[in-house]
Amino acid sequence: MLPIKNWAENFSFTPSHTHAPRNLSELQSAVLKARDLNQSIRVRGSGHSWNPLIASDEHYLHLDHLQGITSVDPQAKRARVLAGTKLHRLGDEAFKHRLAMINQGDINRQSLAGATSTGTHGTGLTLQSISNQITWLSYVDAQGELRESKLGDPDFNALRLSLGSLGVLHEIELQLTESYQLKEETMLKRRGEFLETIQNDIKENRHFELFYFPVGDWALVKKMNPTQEVIEQSALSAFIQKHLEGPVYEALNVLATHSRSYAFCDRIMQSFISHQARSGWSHEIFPSNRDIRFMEMEYNLPLENFTQAFDEIVAFIKKHHIQTLFPIEIRFVKADDIWLSPAYQRASVYFAIHTYRGEDHRFYFEGVQEIFKQFQGRPHWGKWHSLKTRDFTTLYPRFEDFRNLRQQLDPKGVFLNDYLKEILAS
Repeated sequence: MLPIKNWAENFSFTPSHTHAPRNLSELQSAVLKARDLNQSIRVRGSGHSWNPLIASDEHYLHLDHLQGITSVDPQAKRARVLAGTKLHRLGDEAFKHRLAMINQGDINRQSLAGATSTGTHGTGLTLQSISNQITWLSYVDAQGELRESKLGDPDFNALRLSLGSLGVLHEIELQLTESYQLKEETMLKRRGEFLETIQNDIKENRHFELFYFPVGDWALVKKMNPTQEVIEQSALSAFIQKHLEGPVYEALNVLATHSRSYAFCDRIMQSFISHQARSGWSHEIFPSNRDIRFMEMEYNLPLENFTQAFDEIVAFIKKHHIQTLFPIEIRFVKADDIWLSPAYQRASVYFAIHTYRGEDHRFYFEGVQEIFKQFQGRPHWGKWHSLKTRDFTTLYPRFEDFRNLRQQLDPKGVFLNDYLKEILAS
């Protein structure tokens, strides 16, 4: 069997057994087979994580055949969805019922189970992560039994974000909302410009985020708000965005990586940026093309630490002459009560640090990670980090409660790989 790689291709593994269940019975059988052999089983959503959550040398399972909405409650605006459903399919199917996700990120290739199990989020200080949209779920436990949990149950806020360590999700009920349109505005601002208005911007816009490019000290600012206004992209602009932006950006990264001409390539990038606006249905406006492979680390910090942490990151980059054409993405998220949510009980700012796949990320990531740790930073569970059990015990008030629950539900560690054993079982 050929090695299996994650999306970023920064790790690979070769499982001894692969499972692709087409129904609940086959899903249960896969879990029972692993249990009976006293082996582990891990589930892949879309492989869109940068740490080895999905890696397994034993049993490996994906939910690609468990797709689609199974039922809709139009009055409550809720839908039950098979856990393997990709977010882009969910958006399309929900729209047929005049429903939409309350919020989502700018990548829609993940599976619903993978996105919710790792705390995937969008941006908006009045909005929470996708995991918070779950109102009910069913999962196959370590004994192969189908279990259910709903809002108000004692362990529900552990199950909504569990890293796949409590069981295999089968079906998820989401709280949706009426379909709505968004107006998206993007513009270039220098660091001094966006810092001057950022406090108002995060309060006055339903969705607000920054893509800060450190080489040129500027940001692509994005604002999204509900609208009835119809703003059509020109045919040329739509063509460039769909077919040219990605290849041109990759070519600039290749050139910069090999020639070290980062400043020159950054100026070329800036020349393509203008104040643009478009509108459309939310499931069409949220996602962006992300075809270029990159490395990513993302940390959640208390919102009040934004300015100081950002200043320290910029100073670190300048001091060590960090060179990359990839941006730092900055987003804002409302607090929640999910046990392992990075936004647990705090209004949050997320900093996502990126490098092109051909660049050495370690010094950059490790240095900025030390800054994040000064501000009680909690890493995104699907992104690169090097924290250990002792770190999470300090960062998460309910971490020991989660570990105790995991031990009760899966005492033999059927759902643990080596990576999760280091975090949850040590």
